[in-house]
Amino acid sequence: MKTETYTVSGMHCGSCSMLVTMSLEDLPGVESVTCDHVSGRTTVVRDPELTTDDDIRRAIESSGFSATIAE
Repeated sequence: MKTETYTVSGMHCGSCSMLVTMSLEDLPGVESVTCDHVSGRTTVVRDPELTTDDDIRRAIESSGFSATIAE
């Protein structure tokens, strides 16, 4: 399993966090998602053989937000 944290731009409320979380939880290989709209951080634990970083970013972007890997 691989854990990555993303900076998600555009979230401003709990509903935004929930939308991002639900879109990521639907991906194969995603074990857990922690999303905080206050910090703009989303942490994903995933199986890298089933879900790629690009899959994660596309799912976040399809929810209406932009994402980059946090440093």
